[in-house]
Amino acid sequence: MVASAKRADERQRLIRLVHIASRDLQLDRETYRVALMTATGKDSCSRMSTEELQRALDHFKRVGFKVRAKATPSRPLDLQAESRKIRALWLLLRELGAIKNPSEEALAAYVKRITGVDALQWITGQQAERLIESMKKWALRYLPAQVDRWAPVALDAALPDADRGRLQVALAKARARQTFDPMLSAWEQIKHITAQGDRPTQGKQHGQEDH
Repeated sequence: MVASAKRADERQRLIRLVHIASRDLQLDRETYRVALMTATGKDSCSRMSTEELQRALDHFKRVGFKVRAKATPSRPLDLQAESRKIRALWLLLRELGAIKNPSEEALAAYVKRITGVDALQWITGQQAERLIESMKKWALRYLPAQVDRWAPVALDAALPDADRGRLQVALAKARARQTFDPMLSAWEQIKHITAQGDRPTQGKQHGQEDH
């Protein structure tokens, strides 16, 4: 009787942890069920044995879930928003000529290299932050040269005085700080201005990486 009760308690503990893993990894219902099927061949915890629940939990641990000894309250991270930011940075790298393969497969390979996790949808909030910072540093190797290349084209365009003034301020800030956010702001303004004329194009530069 005691042994049976212990097994039941252990099973409930594992079910709770699997549900916590799903929540912490921000999985939608379909992705969660696919993960369960991958680990155990079953898509519901209620139909799993204790051993199968352990396999499901181990699977979630491999893709980034951490079992905490004591839960601490924190603001949930919108990983969907973070994923959009990561994909936008990936396309920016393509735009700047830093990469020549902007596919999801190439992005997944980069995610794996930086975080050790196989796919973007499995990363944790902390891993997303690390990935974003890595991509910003990578983009910053290319942004200054592209800004310098296309700024004269934008400044030569027929601009209202207010637009020209905003661009000049953005360029001055970007060149003074040499950091990602002001450099990107200047680049976005240049792209907007030159959209109707000679638009900045992709081009492989020295140091371009193939992905």
